[in-house]
Amino acid sequence: MRSSSWAVALVLGLVTLAHAQDAGDDAEDDQDIEEESLTVEQLQQLHGKFDKDGNGKVSMSEVMSHADVMGVEIAGRDIGAILEEIDTSKDGKLSLEEHLSDIHNQADGGDEEEMKELEERKQVEARKFAAADVNGDGVLDAGEVPALFYPETHDGVLAVTVAETMKQKDRDNDGKLSAIEFWEVGDEEDNELSEEENEDFRKLDLNGNGFLDLDELRSWESGRFHTEEAMKKMFELADKDNDMHVSLAELMEAREPISVSDAQYHLIEWAEHHEL
Repeated sequence: MRSSSWAVALVLGLVTLAHAQDAGDDAEDDQDIEEESLTVEQLQQLHGKFDKDGNGKVSMSEVMSHADVMGVEIAGRDIGAILEEIDTSKDGKLSLEEHLSDIHNQADGGDEEEMKELEERKQVEARKFAAADVNGDGVLDAGEVPALFYPETHDGVLAVTVAETMKQKDRDNDGKLSAIEFWEVGDEEDNELSEEENEDFRKLDLNGNGFLDLDELRSWESGRFHTEEAMKKMFELADKDNDMHVSLAELMEAREPISVSDAQYHLIEWAEHHEL
């Protein structure tokens, strides 16, 4: 698939990936997630985690609420190790100087254009840092640091990331993205959008005007779109009585098809976080 707007977020967040891999061996964890399958007992316990009202069935809103909580908890999992590495003053907090210095050191030089891009990235990181600094004391404590590295967990930091994505993709500077801009299609005649790309864009374009504004782009940049699409597939596979809820029996019945769907990755990640 063509590069998406997540590519921009990845460029802006290279430091996150580097430190998260060092701290928690996430690459190996991802491989493990792909190779594992959930047991009946794990599915049962996950269903219980989803079912907040205890009525024996789970709704999409309950599953997505659980996903939101998991995003925050998982984001904070390796922050201690990340701070240990880049908190050069060893005061248990992260200063902007320490953060930008770490980014600069990772860049390892480059030509004039690359150094210009690095400076622009530092400006974006400074804005993210300011948004994450909730108490305004000029440093990020252990409770504030996760937002800097995981923008999807903090509205203010995510807004900075979404705005930067819009700026980088918006070729005509009209404050919105066409499908061509969103998918970063070139001028080549054969560089047409795939059916999947067109479908994803239509789903993101909530008001149906043919463009994505900042609010619509936010769903993609936060990762919520992908999680929700995966959970919708799970409901499609499991909700046999079409009551828009999934009972434990329905979840058990759909265990095999769910295991080869996009939902499986999320379910296993959550099960591992809960140590089920």
